[in-house]
Amino acid sequence: MMKHLRSLSAALFLLLPALAAAETTWVINASVPVVGAGGGYVFYQFQLNTGVWPVAPGHTVGVVYTWDHWQTTQWGTLSWQANQSNAYGSQDEVWRGAFNIPPNLTFTTVEYAIYVDASGHRTWNNNNGQNFTVTKAN
Repeated sequence: MMKHLRSLSAALFLLLPALAAAETTWVINASVPVVGAGGGYVFYQFQLNTGVWPVAPGHTVGVVYTWDHWQTTQWGTLSWQANQSNAYGSQDEVWRGAFNIPPNLTFTTVEYAIYVDASGHRTWNNNNGQNFTVTKAN
């Protein structure tokens, strides 16, 4: 009996780092360029590239964002683009999203936070509670 308990505790100990590890995400770059104009309208798009570590199957990456200081919120899902080498001899994932903003809104900044859903857990990066911001192109 004692031998089985030691084996079980050893197995749980080995699993602990895997269970405790959370996904990490960061902003690679973000922009709000003009993507079209015509008929008196100017069209902007919120574009976001993020990195995610560790490389793992089965997770999703998304963003919640606003252009009106959180009076309204928008949610978007990013798409996996590629894995790339990092400075630590490992791999990071690159995810990208592009989200249209309704034409002729009066705004200067998009605020946002990014998240990773993995194994039933959501990990947020909201820039240490400050939210990320990006200013629209003129």
